[in-house]
Amino acid sequence: MRPSRGRLWLAVAATLALVLAGAGLRMAGAQPGGTLVLGLDQEPPTLDPHASPSAVTYQIIASVTENLLFKGPDGKLAPWLAESWTTSRDGRSVTFKLRRDVKFHDGTPFNADAVKFNFERIVDPKFKAGGARAQLAGYAGSKVLDEFTVQVAFETPYAPFLTYAASGTLSLVSPKAVRETGDLVHTRPVGTGPFMIKDYVAKDHTTMVRNPAYARKAPWSEHAGPPPLEAVVWKFIPEAGTRVTTLESGETQGVYAVPAQSLPRLEKNPAIRIEKAPWPGVPRIWLLNVTRPPLDDVKVRRAINFAIDKEAFLATVFKGTALKASSPLTAVMLDDPSLRQAYPFDQARARALLGEAGWQAGGDGVRTRAGQRLEIVLNAIEYGGGPDPTAQLIQSSLHEVGIDVKIKAQARPPWYEDNYRCATHGPVMFLRATDPDGVFALFHSSLVGANFNWSCVKNAKLDGLLEQGRRESDAAKRRALYLSIAQLALDEALTVPLVDELSVWAFRTGVQSVKYNFNAYPILGDATLRR
Repeated sequence: MRPSRGRLWLAVAATLALVLAGAGLRMAGAQPGGTLVLGLDQEPPTLDPHASPSAVTYQIIASVTENLLFKGPDGKLAPWLAESWTTSRDGRSVTFKLRRDVKFHDGTPFNADAVKFNFERIVDPKFKAGGARAQLAGYAGSKVLDEFTVQVAFETPYAPFLTYAASGTLSLVSPKAVRETGDLVHTRPVGTGPFMIKDYVAKDHTTMVRNPAYARKAPWSEHAGPPPLEAVVWKFIPEAGTRVTTLESGETQGVYAVPAQSLPRLEKNPAIRIEKAPWPGVPRIWLLNVTRPPLDDVKVRRAINFAIDKEAFLATVFKGTALKASSPLTAVMLDDPSLRQAYPFDQARARALLGEAGWQAGGDGVRTRAGQRLEIVLNAIEYGGGPDPTAQLIQSSLHEVGIDVKIKAQARPPWYEDNYRCATHGPVMFLRATDPDGVFALFHSSLVGANFNWSCVKNAKLDGLLEQGRRESDAAKRRALYLSIAQLALDEALTVPLVDELSVWAFRTGVQSVKYNFNAYPILGDATLRR
């Protein structure tokens, strides 16, 4: 009997944890100090963990801000800023006992008041939160029981909270810094971690430096005390070929988002090491705006799902860096035969569905109905590295069945605004989430116009299932609920799941002891650099 992809990913994650732990044992033989330069594929919209809707933020600040709890590659929760936690019998509150030896980078104490401030900042209607707001849905307030004990309460039982308490979106920043520095929090968040943000140069880089006052042993660490590295420079290098060249020349010592075409060459280079891990959460996915014609017709949406050749994505753009996606959750989060069999590549079926919807073949290859061309506007981010190849493959696949896809490539801020206004036929995106509740943000009607219901769907049955998933604490029952949610989303063709991506990093072999959390974000508090 072959294991499911979900179980395979868990095995991969467990193996990765062992490999990385073994790498940490070599740290004692490495020379401390040095500056590690890393290349990222994009610039973050903000470094404020509560305001960001973007995964790149959390790659940078995973070693700057810390959480109440930690979730590693093995999927288990461990104490971090909280020494212990207790969930109430009704599932509506969690009480945390906090460490007494923690200070923010500005010297102010970490305590129960700081936890309360952070969570209430996130839910403040005047604050434009990113993914953090959805992770505190139903928040009823935090009660300071004493200086180092805080009770976090919810209006209804909220099963995902402990997992979210270990995610970057709910990491904790200095209340004093937030109150006194204003917008500076977007480029210099003040946390409690082993590194501190030193500078931020737009469109170029951000630098974080060693926190000399860090005296604790983090749950992922091999040692107590400050990190070995003096500094880490995160360079923003959107163009993939340029990013890889900097690694090969030694200008950078690590790069993220290794392009598929460069992967074979780097794998053969003895001076370079490749590290891969499965991303949890939502795959790279096209959110279909169900309110905007012609996508308000489910037959057209189903036709699109049959028409897109996902194998072409794996053979070109994502070769060696992804697997075929089959649902609104990645296989490491939820895997089932019913999901994998939903939409095989079938152009004939796609054409038939379009015909049933009244769209007839046109002379120029684009279908028409009542004199109107079958056109779709795909919202895409212009990263500065040329046209988005994912969007181009979608465009090519749909042209084969008579759909003309217009790619609207634009900067990140207007891209977000179009999504909030449901102004296009939807974006291609991904969403990192450590709990299957991540799909709540995609599909719950309360988040139309916010992050990230950009399918703009309002479905009472779907809302009910999503709400049940949040209340249910039994693992088997929760899985059944999220399977029903995924099946409903596929039946209604609310999205087009494209690929389950892998987090792919390439490092010079002198870089050792990089760790990862469950999100597959790198943690650099133990990292060392040998020239």
